Amino acid sequence: MRRNFKKFISSLVCVCMLICICTTGVSAATTECNGDCEHYPVIIVHGLGQSNNWILDDNGDYLLDDDGEKISSFPAYVQIPEIIKAVIVPVFLSLMLQRDVGLSDAVADAVELCFEINKCDSQGKTSPKVETEKYLYSLADCSEEERATVYSHVPFNLYETEEPLDHFYYFTYNSFGNHIDIVDELYDYIQMVKEQTGHDQVTIVPLSQGGTVASALFEYYPEVAADLHKVILVVPALDGSTIIGDIFNDRLTFFDADYLYNGFLREMGLLDSSTAAMIEVLMRILPDEVLMECVNKAVDTLVSKVLVTSTGMWALCPSGDYLTAAEKYLSSPEMADIKEQTYKYYQAQLHCNGNILSFMEQGVQFFCIAEYNNRLINVGTSWNTENGDYIIQLDSTSMGAYSANVGETLPEDYVQQNTCCSNPDHDHISPDRVVDASTGLLADTTFYFNGQRHEQTANNDIILKLALNLIECDDIQDVYSDPDFPQFNVGRDVKALKSLVEQAKAVDLTAVSAEDATELNAAVAEAEEIINKTVGVLGEISESEARLTSCLVKLGVLEAEDETESEFFIKLSDWLYEHYGTNGFSEMPCITVKNIFNSIFG
Repeated sequence: MRRNFKKFISSLVCVCMLICICTTGVSAATTECNGDCEHYPVIIVHGLGQSNNWILDDNGDYLLDDDGEKISSFPAYVQIPEIIKAVIVPVFLSLMLQRDVGLSDAVADAVELCFEINKCDSQGKTSPKVETEKYLYSLADCSEEERATVYSHVPFNLYETEEPLDHFYYFTYNSFGNHIDIVDELYDYIQMVKEQTGHDQVTIVPLSQGGTVASALFEYYPEVAADLHKVILVVPALDGSTIIGDIFNDRLTFFDADYLYNGFLREMGLLDSSTAAMIEVLMRILPDEVLMECVNKAVDTLVSKVLVTSTGMWALCPSGDYLTAAEKYLSSPEMADIKEQTYKYYQAQLHCNGNILSFMEQGVQFFCIAEYNNRLINVGTSWNTENGDYIIQLDSTSMGAYSANVGETLPEDYVQQNTCCSNPDHDHISPDRVVDASTGLLADTTFYFNGQRHEQTANNDIILKLALNLIECDDIQDVYSDPDFPQFNVGRDVKALKSLVEQAKAVDLTAVSAEDATELNAAVAEAEEIINKTVGVLGEISESEARLTSCLVKLGVLEAEDETESEFFIKLSDWLYEHYGTNGFSEMPCITVKNIFNSIFG
């Protein structure tokens, strides 16, 4: 009875969505083939923050900035004037007196103000003042602006494809939203796409956080197996991210003052080393105990008042970390609904592999793209204990592949375990001897990219070409089907190299020496050959970039980097830490006098 009622509600929602489409002037039959073609409709289920979530005012209208542009709620709504008003007095007093004069509380209030728009209520529902932009039609019927939004996250438009544009769909959701509601909407969206295209089945492509949505879909709607032709998982967070587990369980690296002042920002990799070192120096404007109190209260506010109210964020918590985190944050009566919902997804995590195998038995094809040999971002203490792609651990994206730690290899006597592949002819050990893919659930249909960072996946042209190939046809049945797409490949980002090639081709060769022209042409030819390959070699991109950059610097197109200037703050920060530890500038004179006294009098 409950399932029939749920199906009735889903069908009703689907009909409402179709009515909305018709009233906006888009026909329900948007494909020329009307379901009679070899191409299956494709639904992209995006990753974290890869959709437009607009803030509404009290009247339900879009909130606009000074330029008349709509304001996004992701990842936060930073209201500079209000923040300045809240912190200016505590900042001034704390700087003057070199102690915490309400500064840590003001910082916590500012964090809450910025993220308040993403707080959910006690049922895990998002604010009614946030509207997610929905595309209830194919990319063919999207506006240019809407297509630009999609392509900014998934740039399939850069590559040739036989898949008709009216067969591409982009399912959007609020990453801070209610996870069960999102899954319900995806199920309805699949039914809508089938209705619009006339096809009986669709292919879904979950990306990153989209993997949590897919995992829950398999658990809550097992009947959706009949609607699916393929599932192409791209770096999916099927068992969450250890980073979120560390955050929810207070395993944070920057709570260690020594690490915060000496390596945290540089190891993080989001800033260049010089900028990170400059910030390390500037942090000393306050005593370390004041800074650490501000950091602690800011993080506690973000986690306890924002993140734990979002069931979408809870879905990114690894199953191994869920119970302890739920005990800490979800034990109170007012969190009962959120606990019930998150526990439901926790069960989906535990059943994920079994659900996938069940779908495969029903004829659904599964493929996966995973990345490895990057440490996790160093927010949590697990950052250098697991192999991953900087954001998600390999065990999660690969459904169980075993690997050595980053910078290490499997022992010389290690043999593949064949947990999920019993074919003795299949060699699932990576050429670099880092990964044993035979322990991953989809041993024969998971492709691995060495050294690829998660947030740069969209810049890896080989991954995009592979995904398009899997979408367009059934030529690739496993990792052995096409030598152009082997099971083990390398990570790369061709965006900068392509830009250098464009700049090089714009050079007027008649104005340079024959020698320089020859070298430039050779560098361009080498770069284009690398770009056109589908089997990469580690380091070739950076080497090609260096060669082209050298040519362009010599010709005056680019300026040479001033290494002396970039090293200044690095050396200064290292010197300060060596001589003064984590102490602030105001504490340094006393320490200097003390050191002089000790050196004289022993």
